[in-house]
Amino acid sequence: MWNCLSKNDGRIDCVLMGGISSAKHLALISYFGKFIFARDLMNCCPTFSKLKTLSLSVYWWEAPDLDPLACILQNSPVLEKLSLKLFSKGPDHEVEMKGRYSPMEGPSAISEHLNMVEIKCNVVDEKILKVLKLLSTFNIRFGFL
Repeated sequence: MWNCLSKNDGRIDCVLMGGISSAKHLALISYFGKFIFARDLMNCCPTFSKLKTLSLSVYWWEAPDLDPLACILQNSPVLEKLSLKLFSKGPDHEVEMKGRYSPMEGPSAISEHLNMVEIKCNVVDEKILKVLKLLSTFNIRFGFL
C-alpha cells in the first residue's frame, strides 16, 4: 500500500503518511481486521499541519490500543472537527454523542481549535468507554443526543 524508505541519515521517509499529512480534510475508512494503517501510523506519524476535518470509520485501531488515534490528535494542531463512527457495521447507528474541547479543563496536547467531536456507534460498550476515556484525557467533554 505504501512504502517507507530508510535513508542514510537514519530518518524514515513515509510516502503515504507524507502524502496525507498535507490534507485539510481527511476521511479514513477501514474494515474489521485491517490494522496495517494503524501499525504504520505508529512507525511514522507526521504533523498534519493543515488538517481541519478528520472523519474515521474505525475498526483500524481496535487492536491492540488507541495509540493511532492519540497520535493523529496530538499531531493535528489546527483540527476543528473530529467524526468517529465506531465499531458499526453499515450506515446505521443507535447512539450519537457530541463533544468539544474544553479549555476550562487546562492545557491539552491537542488542538484548541477542536470545536466539534462527534461519535456514532451502535452501543456504548467497553470499547466505546475506552475511546471516551482517551478523549477525556485531551479535555474533550461529551453529551448524549
